[in-house]
Amino acid sequence: MGLFLQMLNLQFAMFILIIIGIVSKKCKIVSTQAQKGLSNLLIYFILPCNIIESLKGDMTSDLFNNSLAAFFISLGIQVISIFLGKIFFARFSNKMKPIMNYGLICSNSSFIGLPVVNNIYDSIGVLYASIFQIPIRITMWTSGLTQFTGGKMDKNGKVQPVFTKDTIKSLIFHPCIIAVFLGLLIMSLRIPMPSSVDRSIVFMSQCTIPVSMIVIGCILSECKVNDLFDRATFYFTFIRLLAFPLLIFTFLKLLHVNHIIIGVSVLLTGMPAGTTTAILADKYGCDAAFGSRVIFVSTMFSIFTVPILCTLF
Repeated sequence: MGLFLQMLNLQFAMFILIIIGIVSKKCKIVSTQAQKGLSNLLIYFILPCNIIESLKGDMTSDLFNNSLAAFFISLGIQVISIFLGKIFFARFSNKMKPIMNYGLICSNSSFIGLPVVNNIYDSIGVLYASIFQIPIRITMWTSGLTQFTGGKMDKNGKVQPVFTKDTIKSLIFHPCIIAVFLGLLIMSLRIPMPSSVDRSIVFMSQCTIPVSMIVIGCILSECKVNDLFDRATFYFTFIRLLAFPLLIFTFLKLLHVNHIIIGVSVLLTGMPAGTTTAILADKYGCDAAFGSRVIFVSTMFSIFTVPILCTLF
């Protein structure tokens, strides 16, 4: 019960920050341009610093083995999510199906997942969560992107390619992935950092939760409350936040996986739909409004489902 209340308080604290983001955007304290600037600051500096900060210490054999386990478990979960999406969402329209499939493949494991894991498992949890996100990054720009582009034709009648120069570049040079390998290199070779640089990384890392939640609030401010509540959105939210993570929890418990790896895997699998869901839906002619609803409702309900998942481990 203690952990449940602790996580509930954390989620409500994060919810207050989301409200601040919504109010800031609605009142035009934060403009659209400023919102994009905050998102870029988060992706290019704050989250990478949070990852590097988590990779302090010595690289032991247990740490190495658990990191490998986190990677391959995440890879397996991504493969499962691709197939489960085809089963769970087969009856929905062609404009809604890609959104739901992509939302199951790509969770908001960075903006919301990392802060939550950090509060429960500290730096060791952030390390495993960072490794866990590598397959997520891979699938969101490959199999995830094909949910919107696969088999579709452009204006000239040519089939749109899954892999493009831009998608491959964005995958390889994503700041968070670079931070993982840079942090592992520093840890493995025990490279000392100047005190000023180390402190700067710590200070930036501490900005993760407030900036992440305010950015989420700015994104969610564009959703219309009157259009939020429909069966499809609630169905997706149930699958995303409870059914899927509980399935993963049961599977990993049967395999007797390390308890921290189980906790990180279940938490990140139980995160709401990624914010790119609505962006890609709009870009490729799907129901962007439905994509926004999926993000908003799954994010709001995660306030209650994340503490429930925490009680499992």
